[in-house]
Amino acid sequence: MELVALWHIFRRRWWLVVLPAVIAAVVTLPALGDVISPDTAYQVQMRLTAATPPGMGDEEVFTPYEDSVYVPLLASEYVVINMPYWITSDSFAADVSTVLAEQSIDIPASDLIGAFVADGYHSILVLYVTWDDPDEIVPIADAAVTVLQTRNQSYFPQFAADPVLVVPLDDMSVDTVAPPITSRLAPLIRIALGVICLLYTSDAADE
Repeated sequence: MELVALWHIFRRRWWLVVLPAVIAAVVTLPALGDVISPDTAYQVQMRLTAATPPGMGDEEVFTPYEDSVYVPLLASEYVVINMPYWITSDSFAADVSTVLAEQSIDIPASDLIGAFVADGYHSILVLYVTWDDPDEIVPIADAAVTVLQTRNQSYFPQFAADPVLVVPLDDMSVDTVAPPITSRLAPLIRIALGVICLLYTSDAADE
């Protein structure tokens, strides 16, 4: 019965539903192109290891084996746990922009914010770089690795002037990635929600 009632309401006041939907469609028209033909994004995914500088904590000649192996591994895990927070920070983007500028590549730090995501498991750091230009993403990823290798001591004061050792495990390769389904369907969802709200508004007014 509810569906029949809604159909009768739509027949009497169809213009209240169609007109706002048309207005919403016109307003979101520029975004509808992303639904039909979304922009292509590119991504570089790399695994890296991170370790404390060699020789740290080796003052004792007769260090037990468990300490000489376990302690550096544990310290490496702590480094990997904290690095993703630095990689997604404004300061990391600024450092990458500076390294790129040294290569005559001008990409502002504000544009690089959000291009980097990282995750870690034990002593393995996974770096994700997402960009919309296939010609720029490799220099950006290279610059990110350079920053990880040469500037980490500035953000890990517990290692003083000794940088954490960061070693890439993967060769750099560029893959295409599809945009999130939510961003592609957002215009259609907005129009549908507008129509649903108007149907319920009309139903309430009719009662």
